[in-house]
Amino acid sequence: MSRTGRVDAFVLDLFGVIIGFDNDVVPARLARHCTDPDDALRRLDGLMARREIITGEVTLRQVHRRLVQAHGLALTYRQFEDAWLEPYSWPMFGMASLVEALAENHRLVLLSNVDRAYWQVVRAMHPELGCFTELLVSCDLGCAKPDSEAFLRASRAAKADPARCLFVDDTRANVDAARLLGFRTHWFRDASGLRRALRDSTA
Repeated sequence: MSRTGRVDAFVLDLFGVIIGFDNDVVPARLARHCTDPDDALRRLDGLMARREIITGEVTLRQVHRRLVQAHGLALTYRQFEDAWLEPYSWPMFGMASLVEALAENHRLVLLSNVDRAYWQVVRAMHPELGCFTELLVSCDLGCAKPDSEAFLRASRAAKADPARCLFVDDTRANVDAARLLGFRTHWFRDASGLRRALRDSTA
C-alpha cells in the first residue's frame, strides 16, 4: 500500500474487489447466436468494458441493434437482454464483512466502471453495497476509470483530499492513475491481502 498515515475514506472498485466476475461469459453467450460464432467471439472480446457502454453513451437496445447488423445476432431484444443480465459475477470471498467493518469508522465510496443495465442486477444481489456512503458508477458519471475526473469525483464524494483516501482496485492502470493524482493506493489481489495491508499501515 502506498504512503502511510491516517486514512479518512476508502474508495473501492466493484468488479474484482467487492465481487468476482468473468467478462468472457456474456460475449460467449452472444457469440453462439451469431452467423460466425468464432469470429464474433473474437470481436466481442471486452464488450462489457467498452467505454461507450459503461459511460452510458449507447443504450442496451443500441448495442443489440449493432450486434444484429455486424454479426447477424439471431436473438430478439428480449432474449439479448436476458443474456446480458444473467449474472456473471459473485461475492468476493471475505469482502462483505471487511466492507461492513470499514464502514463503521470511515466513509466508503464505490467507484466502478459498469453499464447501467447490469448495475441494477449487481445492486439487487449485494446488500453490502448499502454500507457505502456514495455509489459512483461510470454509467451515471459519464466518465470512467482511469480518467482523472472519475477519481476527483470520488475524492469529493469522500469529503477528503486524495492523500487521505485509500483507493483499492484490481486493475493496475487504475491504481497507477489514482496514485498520480495523490491517492494512497492498494493493488487488490484478495481480501486477506487487503487486510494485511491495512494492519501494516496502522502498526
